[in-house]
Parts: sequence; structure tokens; C-alpha cells
Amino acid sequence: MNNLVIMKDRQAVTDSLKVAESFDKKHKNVLQNIQNLAAENSATKKMFVESTYVNRGKEYPMIYMNRDGFTLLAMGFTGKKALDFKLKYIQAFNEMEKRIRQPKSERLEIMRKNSATKRAGVLYKIAMATDSNISRQKLLHKAAEALTGEKLVPVMQDKYYSVEEVGQQLSLPTDLIDEIANQIHLKAECSGQNQYGSWINSDIPEWFYTKQGIELIDMYKFIARKNHER
Repeated sequence: MNNLVIMKDRQAVTDSLKVAESFDKKHKNVLQNIQNLAAENSATKKMFVESTYVNRGKEYPMIYMNRDGFTLLAMGFTGKKALDFKLKYIQAFNEMEKRIRQPKSERLEIMRKNSATKRAGVLYKIAMATDSNISRQKLLHKAAEALTGEKLVPVMQDKYYSVEEVGQQLSLPTDLIDEIANQIHLKAECSGQNQYGSWINSDIPEWFYTKQGIELIDMYKFIARKNHER
């Protein structure tokens, strides 16, 4: 049984429908028991609030009750099954009341973390289903970001080099490296990858080079440098 206890009007409550279902009783009998309690002592009325529910387009009566109302009502339910459900209800009331007592900021933070965890879980499943190692690493990187809330530097299994690192290796200015890459159509389409490198997703996508990509740039650098210097 899920949602035995809910929050309504800033109070932990359950309802007569859930009670009837949990304790395997007819709903009309549960309603009658509540009405009998109210008739015996008017002080119990504040423990119960009349409401309605819709079934197949028709409205029927139901009653919400707080912890005290449920405790009073369930006192008359006996048997092992009844005891098991009483304990489950007590636990559910305790958990809901604990949530209600939490500061609003703390509740919002818990909701944010739950949402982030779900997002990370979806990203992780997608990552595990992809055949591309690079795409998998990017997705796992995003999943980690969702959990930590921080921008992380992706750790890649294969060695990739930034344009600055390529410039240092080949003694070329970075703008010339990009110019060569564009002239020979070395880069893959946006967000893609090939044998020469990969787009690494961040706030501003940046192309990282493989060793093959560096070798290709190196092959064309003399021709490109002469054109660049004219």
C-alpha cells in the first residue's frame, strides 16, 4: 500500500477509503464507525473532516482523519492483519509529520536532490546504452554534474588534445590550427566525433584533437603557414 498518509492543509491525514481498503472492510461500515464515534463524543469531530470522491462520474462521501482520528477509529480493529496495518500507518504518520516539520528550505533542497537524482539516472541509462565511448563519457559527465551541481572536467579514456596543446606541440598559433582544420574539413559536425577528434560539450563546445588529428594538421602546416603569412 502506497500513500497511506498524505499532507492536506499542512497536516498529516489519511482517509476512510484507504482505511477500508487497508483493513479489508466495507467503506460504508468505516463511515458508520466514524459517525458513531462523533455521536458518542462531539470532541472527536475535529479529528474528522467530511469530503467526497468521484467514482464513474458520481460523487460519494468520504472522510479525512488526522492521526488522533485514525488511532481512535483503528482501536476497534483486531487481528494480526489489523495490527500489521496499524504499525504501517503509525510509521507513515511519523514520516509525513517529520516532513511537515522540516524547514521549507530543507524540503525544497530534498526535492531538488530527488529531481537531480532522477535526471542523473536517466542520463546514466542512456550512457550505458550507447556504443560510442566518447558519447558515453559525455553523458556520464552530465550525470555527475546533475548529482553534484558543479561543472566537472570530463575524464576521457582516449587521449585528446586542446587546440592550445596542439599549438605547443607543432609551434603553431591556435587560429592557424583552426584555419587548417576548417580548410581540410577535419572536424565532425556539431556534437559529433571522428578519428581526428571530438566536440566536447561545455558552455562553449570546443574541438579536441586525437593524435591522428594532430598528424593531419602537421602534414598541412607548411602549406597553410605560407598562405597564412601572405
